[in-house]
Amino acid sequence: MNQAIRAGRQRLQNGLPIGGGKGPLRQNLLARRRALPAEQRAEQNAAIVRRIRDSARWRTARTVVAYASLPEEVDTWPLLQAALREGKKLVLPRIERRDIEWHAVTGLARGSDLTEGPFGILEPAPAAQRWRPVPGDEPVLWLIPGVGYDRCGTRLGHGAGYYDRALRGAQARRNSVGLAYSCQLVEIIPAAPWDWPVESVVTPDEWIVAANPSDRR
Repeated sequence: MNQAIRAGRQRLQNGLPIGGGKGPLRQNLLARRRALPAEQRAEQNAAIVRRIRDSARWRTARTVVAYASLPEEVDTWPLLQAALREGKKLVLPRIERRDIEWHAVTGLARGSDLTEGPFGILEPAPAAQRWRPVPGDEPVLWLIPGVGYDRCGTRLGHGAGYYDRALRGAQARRNSVGLAYSCQLVEIIPAAPWDWPVESVVTPDEWIVAANPSDRR
């Protein structure tokens, strides 16, 4: 029996049903994230930022590929600011048609450096320099958003496939890190062949190196 069938017949340890596929799981996880009290959210954000910045991956990265977080997501703004302050190249996603393109930014000013894109997400202005990873080039740290993760690095997104396509196109294997509040980590996320997992998941409590992530790529 394959993993997806097994997952469809189980209930996660934290009580989230996944028998109906990804949709019910996604809605449950989004509701849990929305319900996170402001004080806990702030504490967990600070812990995740500390864990990232204290890591060897952060220290050695010359380029940080991240995202401008929405209010309910793990707060990346301290990391974006730190990357620029420390002289790292900062790369953010920009949605063009139905795909993500990566662009380097030198500032975070709304209206000049960043403009509002689809779904209300701030993204690099159209004039920002396009960036593409070069295999074997300078160390890159990928900070990836998600609705949920499991310990195999399986990522649950919003369902449109933007990140799966973009990460696969960039072959973002090494140093790909999903950021998650504690309530976003679950036992099993059903995986499809086109899903692109992350190498690690960082929560407020731990840095999880995914179990056999190469088996899922």
